[in-house]
Amino acid sequence: MGKRQVRVFRKDLEQRLPELLQQPAVQVVLRNKVVLTGALSSMEDKLQLTDKRSGKHDFTPDQIEEIIFDVEAPY
Repeated sequence: MGKRQVRVFRKDLEQRLPELLQQPAVQVVLRNKVVLTGALSSMEDKLQLTDKRSGKHDFTPDQIEEIIFDVEAPY
């Protein structure tokens, strides 16, 4: 079973947010080159990521460089 990575850049974040919130795991690359992995949830004007250790990380959309998630390839 192959996988493909989908990259969502900051400029496309608002349009793709419903899709990102449904993903079980995403990687958030911040502008300071820190990468966080976990499940994404939305708050009023912030995004919240819950990592595998149940730690919560809050950040605003302007702090994000890109968000990466995996999809299963059709083959």
